[in-house]
Amino acid sequence: MQSCTVAIREPQHDLHPPFARGRRLALFTSAGIAALAVSTPAFAQDADDTIVDEQAAAAPEADNAIVVTGSRIRRPNRDTLEPSIVVNADQIEERGLTNVGEVLNEQPAFGPPASSAVGGQSGSFGSGQSFINFFGLGSQRTLTLVNSRRYVSSNTASIFGPVAAGSQVDLNTIPTLMVDRLETIAVGGAPIYGADAIAGTVNIILKDRFEGVRFDAQMGIAEEGDAQEYRLGAMVGTSFADGRGNVVAAVEYNNTEGLLYTDRERTAQGLFYAAPNDPNSPFDNVVISDRRIPILSEFGAPTTADIVPGFGFDITDGSGNTLVFDANGNLTPLDFGERYGVVNSAGGNGFSLLPVSNLLSPVERYLGALTATYDVTDSITAFLEGQYANSKGTELRSQPVYNTWLFDDAGTPDGNLIVPLSNPFLSDEARATIGAQLPAGQDFFYLGRANTDLIAGEGSSEVEVYRVVAGLRGDFYLGSRNLNWEVSGLYGRSRTEGRSRELVQQNFENALAGCPAGADSSPIATISDICAPFNPFGNQNTQAVADYVTTIANPTATNEQYDFIATIGGDLFNIWSGPVGFSIGYEHRDESADFDPGAFFFGQPDPADPDAPRTQFGRSIPIDPVSGSYNTDEVFGELQIPLVSPTMDVPFVNLLEAKGAIRYVDNSLTGGDITWTAGGRWKPVEDFAIRGNFTRSIRAPAITELFNPNSAIFTTADDPCDARFINAGPNPAQRAANCAADGLPANFTSNIVDFTTRGSLSGNTELENETADSWTIGAVFTPTFAPGLTLSVDWVDIALEGAIQSVNAEGTLEACYDANDFPNSACDRIDRDGAGQVEFIRTGYLNVASYDYQGVIADLRWTEATPFLGADSRISLRGSYQYIDKLEQQVGTGDLSTFRGSPGYSKHQATVGVTYENNGFGAFTQIQYIGENVVDPDAAPTSYQFFERDEIVYMDAGISFRTENDFTFRFIVENLFDRSAPYPAPTGGGLTTYFDGIMGRYFKVAATFGF
Repeated sequence: MQSCTVAIREPQHDLHPPFARGRRLALFTSAGIAALAVSTPAFAQDADDTIVDEQAAAAPEADNAIVVTGSRIRRPNRDTLEPSIVVNADQIEERGLTNVGEVLNEQPAFGPPASSAVGGQSGSFGSGQSFINFFGLGSQRTLTLVNSRRYVSSNTASIFGPVAAGSQVDLNTIPTLMVDRLETIAVGGAPIYGADAIAGTVNIILKDRFEGVRFDAQMGIAEEGDAQEYRLGAMVGTSFADGRGNVVAAVEYNNTEGLLYTDRERTAQGLFYAAPNDPNSPFDNVVISDRRIPILSEFGAPTTADIVPGFGFDITDGSGNTLVFDANGNLTPLDFGERYGVVNSAGGNGFSLLPVSNLLSPVERYLGALTATYDVTDSITAFLEGQYANSKGTELRSQPVYNTWLFDDAGTPDGNLIVPLSNPFLSDEARATIGAQLPAGQDFFYLGRANTDLIAGEGSSEVEVYRVVAGLRGDFYLGSRNLNWEVSGLYGRSRTEGRSRELVQQNFENALAGCPAGADSSPIATISDICAPFNPFGNQNTQAVADYVTTIANPTATNEQYDFIATIGGDLFNIWSGPVGFSIGYEHRDESADFDPGAFFFGQPDPADPDAPRTQFGRSIPIDPVSGSYNTDEVFGELQIPLVSPTMDVPFVNLLEAKGAIRYVDNSLTGGDITWTAGGRWKPVEDFAIRGNFTRSIRAPAITELFNPNSAIFTTADDPCDARFINAGPNPAQRAANCAADGLPANFTSNIVDFTTRGSLSGNTELENETADSWTIGAVFTPTFAPGLTLSVDWVDIALEGAIQSVNAEGTLEACYDANDFPNSACDRIDRDGAGQVEFIRTGYLNVASYDYQGVIADLRWTEATPFLGADSRISLRGSYQYIDKLEQQVGTGDLSTFRGSPGYSKHQATVGVTYENNGFGAFTQIQYIGENVVDPDAAPTSYQFFERDEIVYMDAGISFRTENDFTFRFIVENLFDRSAPYPAPTGGGLTTYFDGIMGRYFKVAATFGF
């Protein structure tokens, strides 16, 4: 994490944008959910698609009752009140996907991932991790389970972590080779599984029965010859004790290489939104190419006064051209290009952010899993699960530390360097040129510099996860009633170790001064303790210099989870239409998190006053540790009541059933709360069903939200009063009036947009649970005349109130200037200087936000034998579609942000797949449709040039061959027709949404051998 950064400002329109880091001070300027394209709906008729967990698999009941995700009651069918996504292992392999997150993220119901390997990362605080974003409501509001039980979070408990605070599961830590299927339900899982399931529940079912040995290998490579991906895996399973026991174990290795912005044509163009030069431009922001920042210099920009180039204090040549240093330390003319305001230019040879911008992070993973079952008696089964994961993600580049007047006064750590004219590294020619232009009597000059030669910006984080589950389950009779029970306990531990090279200011100053005798080095150890003089001109420093002025920072984050669950269920009693099913249970859960910033980021305490503010060793502000824990005691129950059964022959009521569930959660920090659901299913005829439910769900505050100390921050924001954004917002006229009332002119340029400003952020132990009221209604068509056809259409409505929001700088500004009651309390959190620039802003966690999602979800599946295309052939058609009718976030009463119709949240999205199988040959094609969208749905069309993004279709295809000796070969092409991202994406958002179009055509080959 660097102290001074320049905003690339390419908003992804995430509901939870990552917290900006670094120091920048500028003095100017559900009853419905789309099934995956490769999914099998929960109500499908194929026997292979049965949603059975390991509890049901061991059940001795003659009726082969099963348990589906979203319920703990065994039932004789696979129908659910909540629409489901089911993805089988064969379908994951067909696509060549190596990460569970990839399977979900390409589907319409999942918005842009909260974190993935794509784009800028959090360096040593969490890089390359995979967190999903169900319905666009934030990754912290999707509950992820493994085998119907919780999984320990790998999110860093710090405001500098990769995603919003919460208990998100890093899907990098799940071995895909061990996955039997993925099951997902929308909305209704909260009373069954507890907190966090506001948007939905993802349940990852691992294989618990396997006989034999299987080896797997896969390689991928982009058409441009880079971004290689490798996977090697093996799985072995065997039965023992005459079939009473079975054990399955798998190991897997994955390695994906990374990319920079300069590695792809679209991102290498340097497209950027800037304020237009033409006062008559119809747009508030226009797209420029080859964006440069000429007032910054990678190799040094000399000036005669403490300023940046371009303000009359430059060093010039005989023709009046501004001079800067080149890589070899020679003065060369600076080409400003076509300037747009003070900061940005199109073209020229000014500083470019592209070489220091991460496009795809390398990720290396070692994964292992084991499941074992043993029938202790005919009615009692013992089970054991274990998972291990080691996943390392690396941010290849990030912005360097800067020395520039933009960030502070000369001589301060972030300000311009003050360089004596006698500096021995200065060439005679450069010394003469600079000396001739200095004011009389001045024997020094100022130098601005982006120090790319000292710190590459590489930062990595290594996540290590251990998880063990053990328990017993079985059946017994109570009178004539057959009941089932289960007790289980789990322990999970995740530890994230970061590593990054950071600049140490004291040693930097020593090296700049030429290593004077007797100079004290920093109290924190650097890579080398031998001082080497620093050459500030060009890129000529040796590794010895970098080693003396840098140290390795090692922040760590540890999360631990204990969970005990006991359940009992079965048939409660019989009524006129059949047995009433029930399940009751108790759960106790302990969660703890600890974040240690490490010695470098923690800073140096004042030895005379331990309570005084700490001093930073480098350019970043001191970062506080975060630690906390809580526990819950939860009781829950569920009923399923068959009101009318098909055997009753009631006209227009083939089937009618009701379901209800309730859970009481006693949280040691937030107190007691209730989550519940009620719904039903009505089939007027056998072929058609109507289903619906209403659910109250909750999310408990995360440890970061509760316990983060009052921390200093540096942040950027789209200031509503800036001329680039004055016409945006829910009520542009109100925004403009409030900004004018605050004394800000209509053509105001706010520095906080492009450079960070100081602020603070604090946790809040008074936070309450988030609550959501959600309802769904839908229809399912399963015609008996076409047994392979299933069609579902559902409406989902989620209203979340009291959402915990880190009311960041942008949210605070919008809450002030978009409000009808201006000035309000949010305005009191903003300090502006005499020129109107934001100089300090106070932020923190509050129960102040609301979210509203409304949409239509449709799913189609049709499998049909095709003897006319081969005696044993069949074709499967799979399609899913989402229409977003509303997706909004509001902070307080005035700040309303619309995400429906923005990049990543197109109103219309769909995925369609077709698979052909005939003996050992298979082929598939999948198309992904992304509808048109706009840069900012709250802005006027004139706010941005190229306001709209055209609709686009990406196509993948593949073939497979399987031999009689169980050898399978697959060849897959992603983005078959090499479609580019809509212009000018990712400028204006959509990096992850359109990543296939940015990456280009990609090839995969895979081989599987088993015996």
